[in-house]
Amino acid sequence: MKNFILIAAILFLPQLLYSQDYSIIDGTWEGSIILQGQPLLITVTFNTMDGATDGSINIPQQSAFNLPVQVPVLTPDSLEFSFETGTGKATFSAGLTGREADTINGIFTQSGVELPFQMERSTDEDSTDTDYFSEQEVVITTDSLTIAGSLVVPDTMQTKSLVIFVSGSGSQTRNSSVAGFELFEEMADQLALHGISTFRYDDRGTGESTGSSDATLDELADDLESIAAHFSNGQSGNTFDSIVYLGHSQGGLISLLAAKEFTPHRVVLLATPTLPGDKIITQQIQNISEEQEIPEEVVTRNLEFQQKVYEAARTGEGWDELEADIEERLREQLDQLPESQRSTLGDMDQFIDAQVSRQLNGAKSDWFKSFIETDPAPLLRSLDVPTLAIFGENDSQVILEPNRDALEEINGNVTIHVIPNANHLFQVSESGMPGEYGILDKEFAPGLIDEIVEFLKKVE
Repeated sequence: MKNFILIAAILFLPQLLYSQDYSIIDGTWEGSIILQGQPLLITVTFNTMDGATDGSINIPQQSAFNLPVQVPVLTPDSLEFSFETGTGKATFSAGLTGREADTINGIFTQSGVELPFQMERSTDEDSTDTDYFSEQEVVITTDSLTIAGSLVVPDTMQTKSLVIFVSGSGSQTRNSSVAGFELFEEMADQLALHGISTFRYDDRGTGESTGSSDATLDELADDLESIAAHFSNGQSGNTFDSIVYLGHSQGGLISLLAAKEFTPHRVVLLATPTLPGDKIITQQIQNISEEQEIPEEVVTRNLEFQQKVYEAARTGEGWDELEADIEERLREQLDQLPESQRSTLGDMDQFIDAQVSRQLNGAKSDWFKSFIETDPAPLLRSLDVPTLAIFGENDSQVILEPNRDALEEINGNVTIHVIPNANHLFQVSESGMPGEYGILDKEFAPGLIDEIVEFLKKVE
């Protein structure tokens, strides 16, 4: 069974760790199952990556933590999610009332027993006075699309720079929400407290922005250039003396690409890879496989397969062979499962077809090809503005040592800083694994904002 989980959840890591979208239920929910008149407390975290939603559940009173959750049904008006208990599947079914709903009520079913359950969205936020800044909607029109975003201007500006946030991979809305943590909204609030203006925007094809969501890194860099030009030529109605690019993860790569055509005053790179994309993904697979104690022979086979994925993405050839390989491996491992477990998967052919499509669709995208072919090193060497690169010590997606080492070999105007115990989202973490994101505090690790503010206010 462990090998099957590996195939379904790790083999094609670029989808699961580097490409992220969002759903109406993403984030952490807290509630209870009503058992014999008493509440059995539960915490469920949902996360969407590459269009597929899954998650984890904690049941503290039963000492059960981080149990994997599957979400076979998610529509605007209905939800079904389940997890394996060891004696069979436990299923939650509920109706939904729209994107803004903050409660979920439904029926929990296990071994033929039906019980009511209820959950409320956890915000982990105290009420905050935001009278210290103004926020306005801005729509920027280019030759081919419109880009919508939020401009935050503090009442007391301590710098005339505008910081443009650039999100990580996947279709991100302006707040850059990952596992319920609104990264850019929180960062905009924090920087406004220090008198720094910011602009965050919906990626093309997402939220209020138009265009295709399957965009190459160069196309996304074009969008950033258009935004920078808009705020530099007076069209915005605000006067900013300079532009700063602040990119998280893949957003840092986009910032470096955009800097070739529209040079900013400064650049901030947060958890940004400094190695080519294929090496980053390979490191992710090795790191997470080691953390999950996957057998070495399975890891070797997965890495060999991953190399074939890279080659197919580069050349456009070999997809049929890859699909056949996945199907063969899945059938081989499914055949090893007890009939009671196989029956929970429904029609076996449909299940396998869905898995094959889900795994390969991301690798067939224009985005994926551009990502694995982008080498940050030449871009960093040519960057001639002050740059701050911040890494998380526990980052499992852009791993500290190889990326920091590669950056240190580049003779550039770059300051490197490491945030202790921080994961890829710069939360204080235990392991840094993605499955941990949703259960951690929705706040930045100490030192991150201070480092950014000090760098942005530095006079040179």
